[in-house]
Amino acid sequence: MQILNMRKLPRFLTLEEVKAMFNVAENERDKLILKCLFYLGLRNSELINLKIEDIDLINGNVKVVQGKGKKDRYVPIPNKEFADELERYIGDRREGKLFFITDRHVRRIVKYYARKAGIRKYEEVHPHTLRHSYATHLQNSGVPLNVIQQILGHERIETTTIYVHLGVQKIKEYVEAAFKSI
Repeated sequence: MQILNMRKLPRFLTLEEVKAMFNVAENERDKLILKCLFYLGLRNSELINLKIEDIDLINGNVKVVQGKGKKDRYVPIPNKEFADELERYIGDRREGKLFFITDRHVRRIVKYYARKAGIRKYEEVHPHTLRHSYATHLQNSGVPLNVIQQILGHERIETTTIYVHLGVQKIKEYVEAAFKSI
């Protein structure tokens, strides 16, 4: 008999939990760090290496340079409010890193605001949790899996499926739609 290695599914946050983290952020920089992780679906290393010159506010996208797999990709800036926040934070700077921060500090920021936002099991919330939450939100909003794959920079669609968690309400809608004509 063969025993399968069952991996625990990664945690993701609801939109309400993500918004709560944004709302308790104590300063503009921390709030923008949280928003970059969620609104752009960045990996921690991609956030740390994000450069001002890779943010195109005119065309509304961010170039993620040499992400995992050593490939560049473009991620859309999802809304004007976020674009305006980026523009304010950048100010007169034209180049250099957006944030001067370490991997460890980003993890501390995320965990701190998860706790402050009252998220249960906050100790399980990491920067990558916001990336999973981003992918889940896209899927629940009807974005095709292959598009999410491209945005996240995954080579294999199987990797993307690990990131996507359908909410209970969305699953209910699918099942009800499937049985509507019966």
